[in-house]
Amino acid sequence: MTNLKTEHERLARAYLRVFNERRLDLFEEIASPDFVSHLRVGDLRGIERFKAMMVDFFEAFPDVRWIVDEWVFAEERVVVRYHWEGTQRAAWLGIPASHKPVRGEGLELIHFAGGRITEIWNYSDIMGLAAQLHAPAPLELSV
Repeated sequence: MTNLKTEHERLARAYLRVFNERRLDLFEEIASPDFVSHLRVGDLRGIERFKAMMVDFFEAFPDVRWIVDEWVFAEERVVVRYHWEGTQRAAWLGIPASHKPVRGEGLELIHFAGGRITEIWNYSDIMGLAAQLHAPAPLELSV
């Protein structure tokens, strides 16, 4: 593995720690100041907006855990296929707390430049999650 790939693997694994260890401070270290997260509902721009989104998610699913099912490392990007499991303990996206365990799945394409994560393309099974939470359709998402 080249030094660049090794560095990108380190960053990708640190990104996973942001979620599993609730290390939002670590995200500030590994993300570019002009970071963009491309979500199904639009672009979320900036580190602070990303952190705010994750705080809301962590409050709703305090025991959430991300599990990587597959990593694919390339020169300037990493693809991560993952699933996560957690229990909804508080309202999230207007859905009242269900107190039920749920499982989500997704795929992220992570781009790097200058030793930082610059953008992420996220593809999550939000409709499958909505069904598990018995959310009214359509689930209202916004960035």
